[in-house]
Amino acid sequence: MAQELRREQMVRLPNPSAQPFVAALKTARFFAVLFFWVTMVCVLAHLATFVLTEWVGLYDVSAPALPAAPAAPAGPSVPAPAEEKAPAAPAQGPGFFETAAMAAEPGELFPNVPMEGRSEKAPKAKAEEPKAAPEAPAPPEEPAASVEGTIVGEPEAPVTPAVPLTPEQVRLRANHYRDVTAGILGPARIIGVLASLLLGVTLFIYLQIALLGRLAGIRHLTQALFILLLFLVTVVPWENVFQGFQTTGMFGFEDLLEAHALRTRGVAADGWAQGLYFGRFLAMPLLSALLLAWAGIQFAVGYGDSVLANE
Repeated sequence: MAQELRREQMVRLPNPSAQPFVAALKTARFFAVLFFWVTMVCVLAHLATFVLTEWVGLYDVSAPALPAAPAAPAGPSVPAPAEEKAPAAPAQGPGFFETAAMAAEPGELFPNVPMEGRSEKAPKAKAEEPKAAPEAPAPPEEPAASVEGTIVGEPEAPVTPAVPLTPEQVRLRANHYRDVTAGILGPARIIGVLASLLLGVTLFIYLQIALLGRLAGIRHLTQALFILLLFLVTVVPWENVFQGFQTTGMFGFEDLLEAHALRTRGVAADGWAQGLYFGRFLAMPLLSALLLAWAGIQFAVGYGDSVLANE
């Protein structure tokens, strides 16, 4: 009985006639994966640009500086009160009966004369000179302000506070980041749309080869193809076909900056305008990324059924 049961069990062996089709599917898969990741990077770049614009404020330019205060009207000038000068401390000079030459040290009057012929009176007088009274101790300084929870009390190494950027520096920084982002997002939009179209063509060819070779995984491959068609609907620039239709996952950078500026100024502050703003620049790229990821998962399952099972 055991031998009869073993004979009835079906053993699935690789299909020898499917080897040419498997080789073609491997080549198609290589290009499909390449186009998939290029398209995904382009979609995520648009999504990251919206985050940097809306919540990071990387491209915001500060408001222009206020005009200077008007000058005072011409009239009789009133002289400012003279500042009272503190009395100067008496200089410690020579004594009442002692001239400046007598009070000076020998080395100051005759720097070129050797010390041998000089009297030793001056050094003794200098040695017997009374010491100056010690200065009064300075009042203790208050500890410096705390910086990030650490109190700095050493006057030798004061912590310099961070100097805020001037409006001109903020404007230059925002313009620099705008130029860099425009230089990246412009080509990314073109490359992303072309890569998505090539990905759709590649999946279609892959499905045709799998159908011709009568391989497994047809259902997942068909789902991947139709999900990718929905993805193409969300990223193709339809404004070039339908006038006024600008909803696309790969939006223009200038359109985003213009809409963000209107929203910041309060021009488009109502609920409907807010919904259109976030739906166009946030929901559409996010939907495109999800559809593309879903199509990639279905394609991976179909590839495993059609190729890996026949190796």
